[in-house]
Amino acid sequence: MIATFKMMRQVLVHPIDFYHDIQEPGRIKWRQALFIVALAYIARMIAILITGYAFETREIYEISFVHELIWIVVPWLTWTVSNWGVSAILEGEGKFKEVFVGSAFALVPYAIFNIPITLLTNILALDESSIYSFLINFTLYWVGWLLLLKVRIVHDFELVKMVWITVLSIVGILIIWFIGILMFGLVNQLINFVVDMFKEINFRR
Repeated sequence: MIATFKMMRQVLVHPIDFYHDIQEPGRIKWRQALFIVALAYIARMIAILITGYAFETREIYEISFVHELIWIVVPWLTWTVSNWGVSAILEGEGKFKEVFVGSAFALVPYAIFNIPITLLTNILALDESSIYSFLINFTLYWVGWLLLLKVRIVHDFELVKMVWITVLSIVGILIIWFIGILMFGLVNQLINFVVDMFKEINFRR
């Protein structure tokens, strides 16, 4: 655990060294990625609960713990799969484990700074919301920059190829989401069909 916290500090202060270091054998572990994602989710949920009244746009009953988990896990996981797949096809050097863990550590700025930034909503007036929006957007851009840095260093791509791989990875994410939604719809229809069939059979009895 101490090693994980040291790596969190390194990705914030020395991100280039961090993404070089995670390629060393035995340097990273799968559970570190899961810990960071869980930390980001916890930070998200706490931020929702402590958001100032004037800045809260949803009622408590409208907040779903499951939906919030999906909004964090699905983008991270589909980015990991898509980026690794595209990079592997186009001669990227990164292993899936490095992409998996490296992408998770890109969430560290969000996991650490989301709560302190959200606390500002309790002292800022609504007409000062631009300050809050700027800080939140800055954190998200920081996450995005770390993801790009990961693509460039872990896969050893030049700048132009990094941009191209990133675009293809985003396209891959959209394809994965489309297939996922399509499969969910088909499975849901199948389940409804089976349930209706059993109801009809029981009714005829």
